[in-house]
Amino acid sequence: MGIVCGQLLRSTRPPAGSEAELEELATRAGQPGVAGAAGAEVRRLQRARMALHRFARLCSLHFGPTLLLALLDDFVVMTCTAYWLMVLASQTDKSVDILVNVFALTSALCRQLVVCWVCSSAAERADRAGLLLSRLQPLLRPGPALDVLQLPVDRLRVSAMGFRDINLQTFTTTVSAAVTYLVILVQFHK
Repeated sequence: MGIVCGQLLRSTRPPAGSEAELEELATRAGQPGVAGAAGAEVRRLQRARMALHRFARLCSLHFGPTLLLALLDDFVVMTCTAYWLMVLASQTDKSVDILVNVFALTSALCRQLVVCWVCSSAAERADRAGLLLSRLQPLLRPGPALDVLQLPVDRLRVSAMGFRDINLQTFTTTVSAAVTYLVILVQFHK
């Protein structure tokens, strides 16, 4: 999506260097001397954006069960490992076991954070590309390029079998649920 956004900025003639320049061009659309957008390139970029949306939908469909199981696995690993760390902390001769469990907990947290961050980042960049395409609309002459930009495109989402969207909120929800469950386990342990 970052490549699509960069190409969108360069599709104006002369190329816009930033989103602020594109915004300024869009507000002055129709005035003499204002840059226009290359219609064929904008159509190509809109097709690339729609292909990325289709790819995300297919990934959600085919890899959704794997994502759901990975999220649940990380939740169980975080909860059990943290609880086991608390049990081991009361014993003094288990320093190697403590290090192994800290590593397991850290790897589960990092694994889930990376998956959630990548999915969330892709959705944000897709939103940014949609915003740039909407700013390009006033710079296009009426025709097929403008018609392609008016096609409705849903927000890019990566979901775990439609059960839950995978984004940074999923990470915070999972970590807070693991901490809550850990507190309950500690209370019952005593």
